[in-house]
Amino acid sequence: MTISFRYKSVERPDKTLVKTPSIPILLKGKEVFETIGLMDSGADISAMSKDVAELLGLDLRGKKEPAFGIGGKVDSVETKVRITIEKGHEQYTFLIPVKVILGQYDFPVLLGRAGFFEKFIICFDEEKEKISLKRNTNK
Repeated sequence: MTISFRYKSVERPDKTLVKTPSIPILLKGKEVFETIGLMDSGADISAMSKDVAELLGLDLRGKKEPAFGIGGKVDSVETKVRITIEKGHEQYTFLIPVKVILGQYDFPVLLGRAGFFEKFIICFDEEKEKISLKRNTNK
């Protein structure tokens, strides 16, 4: 079955609005947090801020490693988080690896390829401003 979501309007720091391929997600650690995740096909792995990880009660005692992105090199810790995506009667829940970006950074949860993209066949429809996810039955 395929589930589709409309792109979400996001306000940039300069106050302009841009439509992004973002989907509603539920993250679960020791606590549960409902938020919007930005689909990031350029990210090797999902990422979240330290604030979100602490809110979820995730284990951040792992080895500190550099993470690289558009903002350059930052310190991070890799952990796992349970994620749920649902729409209508369709619901998918699985554990994904995530880099927790240490320090004070404000950014949306980024959904990257490892552990997430591989679970779906994903279609970005820029013209219709829509994203579709079809469960990959081979994974």
